[in-house]
Amino acid sequence: MSPGEGSKPLKFRVLLFLYSNANIAGCLMGLIGPVLLFLGIIGPGWLWITVGLYAIGWLVGWMSYPSPNLIRSIEDSMTIERTLESLDGLIKQAQPQLTTDMNTHLLNVRASVSEVLPRLVEAGRGAADLYTVRETVLRYLPETLANFVALPAMFRNTHPLKDGKTARQLLAEQLALLDNKMREIVANVANADAQALLANGQFLEMKFNQPDFLVK
Repeated sequence: MSPGEGSKPLKFRVLLFLYSNANIAGCLMGLIGPVLLFLGIIGPGWLWITVGLYAIGWLVGWMSYPSPNLIRSIEDSMTIERTLESLDGLIKQAQPQLTTDMNTHLLNVRASVSEVLPRLVEAGRGAADLYTVRETVLRYLPETLANFVALPAMFRNTHPLKDGKTARQLLAEQLALLDNKMREIVANVANADAQALLANGQFLEMKFNQPDFLVK
């Protein structure tokens, strides 16, 4: 069970189980039981055989498709270099679970972060400016990606959530928006536009303060 899953409504916990690779593999394996019964290969006790086949399939599915355990936050006491290294590790883990477009936006965000963090530190700008960027890297992005990959692949790709959109669609929109906003921050830092930076920070805080896809 992933962190926080126990606090989800029963409906979502049931859905996450039904969509899980383990349950899907178990159901597929369990179908062999009725087929064998229909062919006359097995008779009395077919139900228990079916249950056993399901259990075997469930175990194989659970062992074959483990959910990546992504970090949910990056320590804020790290140097810029160590922060970027941790971000790189997070991206490397998440990439296989994301689409090409998602990965493109994610790499663009990483490029923006690597460009703007040293500038903010060297220029000695206000703490709020640095806080906006660091919170994006340290808290929002890791937790959002961790919540996404923790969902069963079929669930996140097919089950409608907020506004009828799947977790995959929601993440794609969020990464695209984050990419654009981080580009704006880079430009505003270069232009020393304090007011625009403040507006960027307020927008990011309002838009990305809920990284859980199952909270509507």
